Amino acid sequence: MNEFYNTIIEYLNVSGSYKRSLIVGIITIITLIIAVIMHYITAYIIKNHLIKLIKKSETKWDDFLIENNILEYLNALVPLIVFHTMISKLNFFESFFEKAINIGIVIIFTLIANGILSVFGDIYSTYSISKRRPIKSYLQVMSLFLMIIAMTISVGIIMDKSPLKILSGIGAMTAVIMLIFKDAILGFVASIQLAANNMVGIGDWIEMPGQLADGDVIEINLTNVKVQNFDKTITTIPSYALVSNSFRNWKGMQSAGSRRIKRSIFLDSSSVKFLSSEEVKKYKKIDLLKDYIEKKEKEIEKSNSDKNIGAAPINGRRLTNIGMFRAYVQLYLKNSPYINQNLTLLVRQQEPTFQGIPLEIYCFAKTIVWQEYEGIQSDLFEHLIPTIHEFDLAIFQNPTGNDLKMLRK
Repeated sequence: MNEFYNTIIEYLNVSGSYKRSLIVGIITIITLIIAVIMHYITAYIIKNHLIKLIKKSETKWDDFLIENNILEYLNALVPLIVFHTMISKLNFFESFFEKAINIGIVIIFTLIANGILSVFGDIYSTYSISKRRPIKSYLQVMSLFLMIIAMTISVGIIMDKSPLKILSGIGAMTAVIMLIFKDAILGFVASIQLAANNMVGIGDWIEMPGQLADGDVIEINLTNVKVQNFDKTITTIPSYALVSNSFRNWKGMQSAGSRRIKRSIFLDSSSVKFLSSEEVKKYKKIDLLKDYIEKKEKEIEKSNSDKNIGAAPINGRRLTNIGMFRAYVQLYLKNSPYINQNLTLLVRQQEPTFQGIPLEIYCFAKTIVWQEYEGIQSDLFEHLIPTIHEFDLAIFQNPTGNDLKMLRK
Protein backbone atom coordinates (compact mmCIF):
# COMPACT_ATOMS: atom_id res chain seq x y z
CA MET A 1 0.00 0.00 0.00
CA ASN A 2 2.90 2.36 0.76
CA GLU A 3 4.43 1.63 -2.65
CA PHE A 4 1.07 2.41 -4.27
CA TYR A 5 0.89 5.83 -2.66
CA ASN A 6 4.59 6.56 -3.39
CA THR A 7 4.01 5.72 -7.06
CA ILE A 8 1.20 8.30 -7.15
CA ILE A 9 3.46 10.93 -5.53
CA GLU A 10 6.32 10.26 -8.01
CA TYR A 11 3.87 10.45 -10.90
CA LEU A 12 2.65 13.82 -9.69
CA ASN A 13 6.31 14.93 -9.27
CA VAL A 14 5.69 16.55 -5.86
CA SER A 15 8.47 17.00 -3.34
CA GLY A 16 9.41 19.07 -0.32
CA SER A 17 6.97 20.19 2.39
CA TYR A 18 3.95 19.56 0.17
CA LYS A 19 4.73 15.85 -0.21
CA ARG A 20 3.45 14.74 3.22
CA SER A 21 0.31 16.89 3.04
CA LEU A 22 -0.49 15.54 -0.42
CA ILE A 23 0.00 11.95 0.74
CA VAL A 24 -2.34 12.48 3.70
CA GLY A 25 -4.92 14.11 1.44
CA ILE A 26 -4.80 11.31 -1.16
CA ILE A 27 -4.99 8.64 1.54
CA THR A 28 -7.95 10.35 3.16
CA ILE A 29 -9.87 10.79 -0.11
CA ILE A 30 -9.31 7.23 -1.34
CA THR A 31 -10.10 5.74 2.06
CA LEU A 32 -13.24 7.89 2.36
CA ILE A 33 -14.45 6.75 -1.08
CA ILE A 34 -13.87 3.08 -0.22
CA ALA A 35 -15.53 3.52 3.18
CA VAL A 36 -18.62 5.15 1.65
CA ILE A 37 -18.87 2.42 -1.02
CA MET A 38 -18.59 -0.32 1.65
CA HIS A 39 -21.18 1.48 3.79
CA TYR A 40 -23.74 1.54 0.97
CA ILE A 41 -23.00 -2.06 0.00
CA THR A 42 -23.51 -3.21 3.58
CA ALA A 43 -26.67 -1.10 3.93
CA TYR A 44 -28.07 -2.61 0.72
CA ILE A 45 -27.39 -6.16 1.92
CA ILE A 46 -28.94 -5.49 5.32
CA LYS A 47 -32.01 -3.69 3.98
CA ASN A 48 -32.83 -5.82 0.95
CA HIS A 49 -31.82 -9.26 2.17
CA LEU A 50 -31.16 -9.57 5.90
CA ILE A 51 -34.14 -7.53 7.17
CA LYS A 52 -36.54 -9.25 4.75
CA LEU A 53 -35.24 -12.62 5.91
CA ILE A 54 -35.73 -11.64 9.56
CA LYS A 55 -39.30 -10.45 8.96
CA LYS A 56 -40.19 -13.74 7.26
CA SER A 57 -38.90 -15.85 10.14
CA GLU A 58 -41.33 -17.05 12.80
CA THR A 59 -38.96 -16.39 15.70
CA LYS A 60 -39.36 -13.16 17.68
CA TRP A 61 -35.86 -12.55 19.00
CA ASP A 62 -34.44 -11.55 15.61
CA ASP A 63 -37.14 -8.87 15.28
CA PHE A 64 -35.76 -7.28 18.43
CA LEU A 65 -32.42 -6.86 16.62
CA ILE A 66 -34.14 -4.51 14.20
CA GLU A 67 -36.11 -2.67 16.89
CA ASN A 68 -32.96 -1.96 18.89
CA ASN A 69 -30.98 -0.73 15.84
CA ILE A 70 -28.21 -3.32 16.18
CA LEU A 71 -28.04 -3.83 12.41
CA GLU A 72 -27.64 -0.06 11.93
CA TYR A 73 -24.80 0.01 14.45
CA LEU A 74 -23.08 -2.84 12.59
CA ASN A 75 -23.49 -0.91 9.35
CA ALA A 76 -21.93 2.18 10.97
CA LEU A 77 -18.99 0.03 12.14
CA VAL A 78 -18.00 -0.93 8.57
CA PRO A 79 -16.58 2.49 7.49
CA LEU A 80 -14.58 2.77 10.71
CA ILE A 81 -13.05 -0.67 10.16
CA VAL A 82 -12.17 0.32 6.58
CA PHE A 83 -10.47 3.51 7.80
CA HIS A 84 -8.60 1.65 10.51
CA THR A 85 -7.48 -1.15 8.15
CA MET A 86 -6.29 1.05 5.28
CA ILE A 87 -4.73 3.97 7.10
CA SER A 88 -3.06 2.02 9.92
CA LYS A 89 -0.94 0.14 7.33
CA LEU A 90 0.93 3.33 6.47
CA ASN A 91 4.16 4.37 8.18
CA PHE A 92 3.12 8.01 8.14
CA PHE A 93 -0.22 7.38 9.83
CA GLU A 94 -1.50 10.47 11.63
CA SER A 95 -1.91 10.07 15.42
CA PHE A 96 -5.05 12.23 15.50
CA PHE A 97 -6.86 10.09 12.93
CA GLU A 98 -5.81 6.91 14.71
CA LYS A 99 -7.22 8.07 18.03
CA ALA A 100 -10.44 9.35 16.48
CA ILE A 101 -11.08 6.08 14.64
CA ASN A 102 -10.29 3.95 17.70
CA ILE A 103 -12.62 6.03 19.86
CA GLY A 104 -15.34 5.72 17.21
CA ILE A 105 -14.92 1.93 17.16
CA VAL A 106 -15.17 1.81 20.98
CA ILE A 107 -18.37 3.89 20.89
CA ILE A 108 -19.99 1.70 18.22
CA PHE A 109 -19.08 -1.51 20.06
CA THR A 110 -20.58 -0.02 23.24
CA LEU A 111 -23.81 0.81 21.40
CA ILE A 112 -23.94 -2.73 19.99
CA ALA A 113 -23.40 -4.21 23.48
CA ASN A 114 -26.17 -2.00 24.93
CA GLY A 115 -28.42 -3.04 22.05
CA ILE A 116 -27.79 -6.71 22.82
CA LEU A 117 -28.74 -6.06 26.46
CA SER A 118 -31.96 -4.42 25.27
CA VAL A 119 -32.69 -7.42 23.03
CA PHE A 120 -32.20 -9.76 25.97
CA GLY A 121 -34.56 -7.60 28.06
CA ASP A 122 -37.20 -7.64 25.31
CA ILE A 123 -36.96 -11.42 24.96
CA TYR A 124 -37.23 -11.83 28.73
CA SER A 125 -40.32 -9.57 28.81
CA THR A 126 -42.19 -12.05 26.58
CA TYR A 127 -42.19 -14.59 29.44
CA SER A 128 -44.71 -14.41 32.28
CA ILE A 129 -41.97 -14.49 34.92
CA SER A 130 -40.90 -10.99 33.81
CA LYS A 131 -43.93 -9.51 35.61
CA ARG A 132 -42.86 -11.01 38.91
CA ARG A 133 -39.08 -10.76 38.43
CA PRO A 134 -38.29 -7.67 36.32
CA ILE A 135 -34.63 -7.37 35.29
CA LYS A 136 -34.63 -3.93 33.69
CA SER A 137 -32.75 -2.39 36.62
CA TYR A 138 -30.01 -5.03 36.33
CA LEU A 139 -29.68 -4.43 32.60
CA GLN A 140 -29.39 -0.70 33.26
CA VAL A 141 -26.57 -1.33 35.74
CA MET A 142 -24.75 -3.44 33.15
CA SER A 143 -25.32 -0.70 30.56
CA LEU A 144 -23.91 1.88 32.96
CA PHE A 145 -20.92 -0.38 33.59
CA LEU A 146 -20.30 -0.67 29.83
CA MET A 147 -20.45 3.11 29.46
CA ILE A 148 -17.89 3.56 32.24
CA ILE A 149 -15.59 1.04 30.55
CA ALA A 150 -16.02 2.80 27.18
CA MET A 151 -15.26 6.19 28.71
CA THR A 152 -12.18 4.79 30.46
CA ILE A 153 -10.85 3.22 27.26
CA SER A 154 -11.53 6.43 25.31
CA VAL A 155 -9.68 8.57 27.84
CA GLY A 156 -6.82 6.07 27.77
CA ILE A 157 -6.66 6.34 23.95
CA ILE A 158 -6.57 10.15 24.09
CA MET A 159 -3.93 10.27 26.82
CA ASP A 160 -1.91 7.29 25.47
CA LYS A 161 -2.22 5.53 28.82
CA SER A 162 -3.38 2.11 29.92
CA PRO A 163 -7.05 1.94 30.97
CA LEU A 164 -5.93 0.28 34.21
CA LYS A 165 -3.99 3.41 35.13
CA ILE A 166 -7.05 5.51 34.38
CA LEU A 167 -9.15 3.29 36.64
CA SER A 168 -6.62 3.58 39.47
CA GLY A 169 -6.93 7.36 39.21
CA ILE A 170 -10.70 7.12 39.31
CA GLY A 171 -10.42 5.23 42.61
CA ALA A 172 -9.28 8.43 44.28
CA MET A 173 -12.50 10.10 43.12
CA THR A 174 -14.80 7.45 44.62
CA ALA A 175 -16.53 9.93 46.93
CA VAL A 176 -17.32 12.27 44.03
CA ILE A 177 -18.56 9.37 41.89
CA MET A 178 -20.82 8.13 44.70
CA LEU A 179 -22.27 11.62 45.05
CA ILE A 180 -22.93 11.88 41.30
CA PHE A 181 -24.48 8.40 41.05
CA LYS A 182 -26.24 8.51 44.44
CA ASP A 183 -29.73 7.95 43.02
CA ALA A 184 -28.50 5.16 40.74
CA ILE A 185 -26.77 3.37 43.64
CA LEU A 186 -29.77 3.74 45.97
CA GLY A 187 -32.12 2.66 43.19
CA PHE A 188 -30.01 -0.38 42.35
CA VAL A 189 -29.91 -1.56 45.97
CA ALA A 190 -33.64 -0.91 46.35
CA SER A 191 -34.47 -2.77 43.13
CA ILE A 192 -32.54 -5.79 44.40
CA GLN A 193 -34.57 -5.73 47.63
CA LEU A 194 -37.85 -5.32 45.73
CA ALA A 195 -37.04 -8.27 43.46
CA ALA A 196 -35.57 -10.51 46.17
CA ASN A 197 -38.56 -10.03 48.49
CA ASN A 198 -41.11 -10.07 45.65
CA MET A 199 -42.54 -6.80 46.96
CA VAL A 200 -43.78 -5.39 43.67
CA GLY A 201 -43.95 -6.49 40.04
CA ILE A 202 -45.17 -5.32 36.66
CA GLY A 203 -48.98 -5.23 36.60
CA ASP A 204 -49.39 -5.00 40.39
CA TRP A 205 -51.93 -2.52 41.69
CA ILE A 206 -50.19 -0.45 44.36
CA GLU A 207 -51.45 2.41 46.48
CA MET A 208 -49.03 4.98 47.93
CA PRO A 209 -50.87 8.17 49.01
CA GLY A 210 -47.65 9.94 49.99
CA GLN A 211 -46.51 9.76 46.34
CA LEU A 212 -50.01 10.36 44.89
CA ALA A 213 -49.88 6.89 43.35
CA ASP A 214 -52.90 4.60 43.02
CA GLY A 215 -52.82 2.33 39.99
CA ASP A 216 -50.93 -0.34 38.06
CA VAL A 217 -47.13 -0.66 37.92
CA ILE A 218 -46.08 -0.33 34.28
CA GLU A 219 -42.30 -0.13 34.60
CA ILE A 220 -39.55 -0.90 37.12
CA ASN A 221 -36.11 0.44 36.24
CA LEU A 222 -32.85 1.30 37.97
CA THR A 223 -33.92 4.52 39.68
CA ASN A 224 -37.73 4.59 39.77
CA VAL A 225 -41.02 2.77 39.46
CA LYS A 226 -43.71 4.09 37.10
CA VAL A 227 -47.35 3.75 38.12
CA GLN A 228 -50.27 4.45 35.80
CA ASN A 229 -53.07 5.80 37.98
CA PHE A 230 -56.71 5.05 37.25
CA ASP A 231 -57.15 8.55 35.80
CA LYS A 232 -54.43 7.58 33.26
CA THR A 233 -51.82 9.91 34.78
CA ILE A 234 -48.31 8.57 35.39
CA THR A 235 -46.66 8.79 38.81
CA THR A 236 -42.91 8.19 39.08
CA ILE A 237 -41.76 6.86 42.47
CA PRO A 238 -38.07 6.53 43.43
CA SER A 239 -37.23 2.85 43.92
CA TYR A 240 -35.77 3.44 47.36
CA ALA A 241 -39.04 5.14 48.45
CA LEU A 242 -40.82 1.79 48.11
CA VAL A 243 -38.29 0.25 50.49
CA SER A 244 -38.04 3.07 53.03
CA ASN A 245 -41.78 3.95 53.09
CA SER A 246 -44.93 1.89 53.36
CA PHE A 247 -47.28 1.19 50.45
CA ARG A 248 -50.24 -1.07 49.78
CA ASN A 249 -49.97 -3.81 47.18
CA TRP A 250 -53.27 -5.33 46.01
CA LYS A 251 -51.46 -8.35 44.57
CA GLY A 252 -53.11 -10.72 47.05
CA MET A 253 -56.56 -9.60 45.93
CA GLN A 254 -55.58 -10.06 42.29
CA SER A 255 -54.23 -13.57 42.87
CA ALA A 256 -57.31 -14.57 44.90
CA GLY A 257 -59.62 -13.39 42.12
CA SER A 258 -61.95 -11.70 44.62
CA ARG A 259 -62.32 -8.17 45.95
CA ARG A 260 -63.56 -7.27 49.40
CA ILE A 261 -66.87 -5.53 50.08
CA LYS A 262 -66.80 -3.78 53.44
CA ARG A 263 -69.56 -1.27 54.07
CA SER A 264 -71.89 -0.38 56.93
CA ILE A 265 -75.57 0.56 57.02
CA PHE A 266 -76.40 2.87 59.95
CA LEU A 267 -79.75 1.95 61.52
CA ASP A 268 -81.78 4.32 63.64
CA SER A 269 -81.72 2.87 67.16
CA SER A 270 -85.26 4.15 67.87
CA SER A 271 -86.63 1.76 65.21
CA VAL A 272 -85.25 -1.38 66.90
CA LYS A 273 -87.93 -3.48 68.64
CA PHE A 274 -89.06 -6.94 69.70
CA LEU A 275 -91.16 -8.90 67.23
CA SER A 276 -94.70 -10.02 67.95
CA SER A 277 -95.94 -13.48 67.01
CA GLU A 278 -97.91 -11.99 64.10
CA GLU A 279 -94.79 -10.29 62.76
CA VAL A 280 -92.82 -13.52 63.09
CA LYS A 281 -95.47 -15.33 61.05
CA LYS A 282 -95.20 -12.63 58.39
CA TYR A 283 -91.44 -13.11 58.11
CA LYS A 284 -91.87 -16.87 57.79
CA LYS A 285 -93.30 -16.21 54.35
CA ILE A 286 -89.85 -15.04 53.22
CA ASP A 287 -88.17 -18.12 51.70
CA LEU A 288 -84.69 -17.24 52.99
CA LEU A 289 -85.93 -16.82 56.58
CA LYS A 290 -88.38 -19.72 56.94
CA ASP A 291 -85.90 -22.39 58.09
CA TYR A 292 -83.96 -19.87 60.17
CA ILE A 293 -87.07 -18.72 62.07
CA GLU A 294 -88.27 -22.25 62.77
CA LYS A 295 -84.89 -23.23 64.13
CA LYS A 296 -84.63 -20.03 66.15
CA GLU A 297 -88.13 -20.44 67.63
CA LYS A 298 -87.33 -23.94 68.90
CA GLU A 299 -84.10 -22.67 70.41
CA ILE A 300 -85.80 -19.71 72.13
CA GLU A 301 -88.74 -21.82 73.34
CA LYS A 302 -86.41 -24.36 74.93
CA SER A 303 -84.31 -21.65 76.54
CA ASN A 304 -87.33 -19.83 77.97
CA SER A 305 -88.95 -23.02 79.24
CA ASP A 306 -85.75 -24.01 81.03
CA LYS A 307 -85.68 -20.59 82.75
CA ASN A 308 -89.44 -20.68 83.53
CA ILE A 309 -89.87 -16.99 82.68
CA GLY A 310 -93.59 -16.98 83.44
CA ALA A 311 -95.62 -13.91 82.49
CA ALA A 312 -92.66 -11.53 82.15
CA PRO A 313 -91.32 -11.88 78.58
CA ILE A 314 -88.46 -9.49 79.40
CA ASN A 315 -86.88 -12.27 81.43
CA GLY A 316 -86.55 -14.52 78.40
CA ARG A 317 -85.26 -14.40 74.84
CA ARG A 318 -87.25 -12.85 71.98
CA LEU A 319 -86.74 -12.20 68.31
CA THR A 320 -85.96 -8.63 67.24
CA ASN A 321 -86.37 -6.88 63.93
CA ILE A 322 -82.66 -5.95 63.77
CA GLY A 323 -81.64 -9.57 64.43
CA MET A 324 -84.10 -10.77 61.80
CA PHE A 325 -82.73 -8.31 59.27
CA ARG A 326 -79.14 -9.30 60.08
CA ALA A 327 -80.04 -12.97 59.50
CA TYR A 328 -81.75 -12.07 56.23
CA VAL A 329 -78.66 -10.23 54.97
CA GLN A 330 -76.41 -13.15 55.97
CA LEU A 331 -78.59 -15.66 54.13
CA TYR A 332 -78.97 -13.36 51.14
CA LEU A 333 -75.17 -13.15 50.78
CA LYS A 334 -74.77 -16.92 51.16
CA ASN A 335 -77.23 -17.51 48.33
CA SER A 336 -75.78 -14.88 46.01
CA PRO A 337 -73.90 -16.28 42.96
CA TYR A 338 -71.74 -13.13 42.87
CA ILE A 339 -70.26 -13.57 46.36
CA ASN A 340 -67.26 -15.83 47.01
CA GLN A 341 -68.42 -18.37 49.60
CA ASN A 342 -64.88 -19.66 50.24
CA LEU A 343 -63.69 -16.39 51.78
CA THR A 344 -64.80 -14.53 54.89
CA LEU A 345 -68.52 -13.69 54.90
CA LEU A 346 -70.16 -12.05 57.87
CA VAL A 347 -72.74 -9.47 58.89
CA ARG A 348 -72.04 -7.89 62.25
CA GLN A 349 -73.23 -5.14 64.55
CA GLN A 350 -70.63 -2.63 65.61
CA GLU A 351 -70.55 -0.26 68.52
CA PRO A 352 -73.42 2.26 68.37
CA THR A 353 -72.40 5.82 67.55
CA PHE A 354 -74.16 9.18 67.34
CA GLN A 355 -75.06 8.14 63.77
CA GLY A 356 -76.96 5.04 64.91
CA ILE A 357 -76.19 1.32 65.00
CA PRO A 358 -73.69 0.28 62.27
CA LEU A 359 -74.56 -3.01 60.60
CA GLU A 360 -71.38 -3.93 58.72
CA ILE A 361 -71.39 -6.22 55.68
CA TYR A 362 -68.06 -7.97 55.09
CA CYS A 363 -67.70 -10.30 52.10
CA PHE A 364 -65.83 -10.77 48.82
CA ALA A 365 -67.13 -10.32 45.29
CA LYS A 366 -66.23 -12.98 42.72
CA THR A 367 -64.32 -10.54 40.52
CA ILE A 368 -61.46 -8.07 40.59
CA VAL A 369 -62.64 -6.14 37.54
CA TRP A 370 -63.45 -2.68 38.84
CA GLN A 371 -66.62 -2.13 36.80
CA GLU A 372 -68.05 -5.55 37.64
CA TYR A 373 -67.14 -5.17 41.33
CA GLU A 374 -68.90 -1.81 41.61
CA GLY A 375 -71.93 -3.28 39.86
CA ILE A 376 -72.14 -6.20 42.32
CA GLN A 377 -71.72 -3.90 45.32
CA SER A 378 -74.34 -1.45 44.02
CA ASP A 379 -76.86 -4.22 43.27
CA LEU A 380 -76.37 -5.60 46.78
CA PHE A 381 -77.11 -2.36 48.60
CA GLU A 382 -79.83 -1.32 46.15
CA HIS A 383 -81.66 -4.43 47.33
CA LEU A 384 -80.84 -4.21 51.04
CA ILE A 385 -81.64 -0.53 51.63
CA PRO A 386 -85.33 -0.69 50.62
CA THR A 387 -85.62 -4.12 52.30
CA ILE A 388 -84.81 -2.47 55.64
CA HIS A 389 -88.29 -0.93 55.76
CA GLU A 390 -89.85 -4.40 55.47
CA PHE A 391 -88.41 -5.10 58.92
CA ASP A 392 -89.76 -1.84 60.38
CA LEU A 393 -86.24 -0.43 60.63
CA ALA A 394 -85.12 3.03 59.63
CA ILE A 395 -81.81 4.22 58.24
CA PHE A 396 -80.16 6.96 60.24
CA GLN A 397 -79.75 10.18 58.29
CA ASN A 398 -78.88 13.71 59.31
CA PRO A 399 -81.77 16.18 58.95
CA THR A 400 -82.20 17.59 55.46
CA GLY A 401 -84.02 20.60 54.12
CA ASN A 402 -87.20 18.57 53.63
CA ASP A 403 -87.06 17.38 57.24
CA LEU A 404 -86.87 20.98 58.47
CA LYS A 405 -89.81 21.96 56.25
CA MET A 406 -91.90 19.12 57.68
CA LEU A 407 -90.97 20.17 61.20
CA ARG A 408 -92.01 23.76 60.47
CA LYS A 409 -95.40 22.59 59.21
